[in-house]
Amino acid sequence: MKYLLLGGAILGVIGFAWFGRGEANVYPMAPDEVYQALRSAPVAKGNGSPFGNLDSSVSGNGDTVIYWNATGAHASIRCEATIAPEGADKSRMTAFCGGGGASDGAAAGMVSAMNRKRLIEHIDATLDKRSYDARLAQGSTASGWPSDARQPDGSYGTAVVGALKMEQEIKQMTRELEKVNARREADSAYTSVHAGVQYQAAKPMVDLSPNSR
Repeated sequence: MKYLLLGGAILGVIGFAWFGRGEANVYPMAPDEVYQALRSAPVAKGNGSPFGNLDSSVSGNGDTVIYWNATGAHASIRCEATIAPEGADKSRMTAFCGGGGASDGAAAGMVSAMNRKRLIEHIDATLDKRSYDARLAQGSTASGWPSDARQPDGSYGTAVVGALKMEQEIKQMTRELEKVNARREADSAYTSVHAGVQYQAAKPMVDLSPNSR
């Protein structure tokens, strides 16, 4: 009985910690506090950080929007978080990320979605005054946030459809290029064969090539 009571108490504490804050993207801080905290929070660089090895910078509109830009030799990521007042002393957050690398291809939406998850973990860690956790950045923290209409579709199905579409487009381009090359070769062969032939209106064609003499 004693263990049951102890277990119930522990579950109660965990439940309060989990559900006590309410919505995951609503924080018990005034908008100006949230803005200052995110605007001044450093962004780590390297493996296990929000933007990996990309060089990042933070800016804002001075009031309700924070911008993160991360760039490298082959990638450029743009993220944004918006702060909206929720009552007198709370703030509701929204976030999305775009951009990526030229090699992302059909997986660009999935990459953007992953970047958004990392950004949300950075936001949550900053506002909760804890360390950034790369494991939570894989999706645990972001799972409680609502989706954002501005965010590209990052589902696996969309990536597969995009890859198939890209494959078909490449095949079509290849076929068109082969036709163009075939026409060029035919034109080149015709020009080579008839290089010495002269034609004038109302007169017989005259072959001036050396082999005709």
